[in-house]
Amino acid sequence: MQKLLELHQQNRDKVHHTPLREKMNKSFYEDTDSSEDEGLTDYKIGGYHPMHIGEVLINRYVIVQKLGWGHFSTVWLAKDILYNTFVALKI
Repeated sequence: MQKLLELHQQNRDKVHHTPLREKMNKSFYEDTDSSEDEGLTDYKIGGYHPMHIGEVLINRYVIVQKLGWGHFSTVWLAKDILYNTFVALKI
């Protein structure tokens, strides 16, 4: 067992590990979209779904305000009128 540990330590010192960040393209790790909002042009078929403050979804959720957005959806604060609580909806 001791011999095996010695071999492992010797080989470990010889192996050079390159961090994945250095192997991959820089844009793989960094978001190139620095805009602060999603833009109105993306609210279309195949894009973001337009929501309106006060809109009611499935007779249960009342839209209160937009919390944020990502590349594929927007997130909205809504009031759940069935359980009288607030929820975040990803749309």
